[in-house]
This record gives sequence, C-alpha cells and structure tokens, in this order.
Amino acid sequence: MKTIKLLSVLLAMTFMLGASAQAQTVKKKSAYPIWSISPMGGIAFPVGKFGESFKSGPTFGLDVNYKANKEVGFFVELAYDIFTTKTEGATDGKYIEYTAGPRYYFTSKNLKSAFFLEAGLGGYSFRQNEYTVTVNGTPTNFPEFNSTKFGINVGLGALLNLGKTVDLKMKAKYHNILTSDGSTSFIAPVLGIDIRL
Repeated sequence: MKTIKLLSVLLAMTFMLGASAQAQTVKKKSAYPIWSISPMGGIAFPVGKFGESFKSGPTFGLDVNYKANKEVGFFVELAYDIFTTKTEGATDGKYIEYTAGPRYYFTSKNLKSAFFLEAGLGGYSFRQNEYTVTVNGTPTNFPEFNSTKFGINVGLGALLNLGKTVDLKMKAKYHNILTSDGSTSFIAPVLGIDIRL
C-alpha cells in the first residue's frame, strides 16, 4: 500500500513539474522578416554610346528592403540620375528609375556585417528639356524629349553594421536600358544609410 501511495505522489509531482516547465518555456521570436529603408547618393557614370553624349553626374535614391531570412531579401528602388550633356547648348539628361528584384546576402556567424548581390528590373524614364544648338550660325531647335523604357540592373554591395538598427550601405550597380537603337548603359556607385524599421 505504501508503495502505491509513493508511486502516486511521484507520478503527481512529475505531472506538475512537467506542466510547470511547459508553462515557463517561451518561444524565441524570430528576427525575420526585417524591413528597412535606405536613402542613398552617389555618382552615375555613362558608358558606351551613352557616354559619347553625356558626362557623369549625381544620383540620388531610396531603397525599401525586405529581408526574408539571413540570406534572402528583396528590394524596391526609386532613383534619380542626372547626366551632364557634352553638347554645347543642350540641356542635361535625367533618368528616373523604378526597379525591383532579389538580393542575396553572404553572411558569417561572427559578423553583423554582410556582402550582397542583387539584380533588378523595371522602368527607366528619360527626360531632356528643349534646347537650341547653333551650328555655323544656324540655330536648330530640339523639342523636349521624354521616353520610358524597360531596363535591368545588377550590382554588388556591402552592409557595415553601425548599431542596433543602422547599417552603412555601399553598392555599385550596372544599369542597361533597352532602347530602339540598342541600349543605354551606366554604372552607379552609391553610399547610404540602411535603417531597420
């Protein structure tokens, strides 16, 4: 009889301890997904045929980033690129780009910083105001030019951890806009601050 009572008490204690341990177990919240926003600025360098008509100029942009896990993320980018003309009397060319795509991060357990590769596609809207060019004393008027074309871009970059919610972002991208006479290309290295939301 004493053995049955002892087993009953031990069994009851086991159930109570197990229930207590289960109640104290707290699931650790995943750090992902992570949203961030990155204001950026840099210089855009025209290459190829595009570089024959325009010189480098400033670029400004904003990235909205979604990091699904430690390695995979996605971005939406809006940027404004200004290219100084090489033609005397002509106005500067300006691109507004709105692209999106995946981003892959190369990380390490011991580092909060990371390298990444990205590829995007979307629209590129080019604008050049009207201007007049005089050749041999004869003025020629050029009307305002607006055009929106499909384009792609690829880039590589790095995130340098500055604090709990802020990283320094550096990246360089190659842009290729598909135009009727081939393509227009430029390279844009940029620097910015990545702010986690």
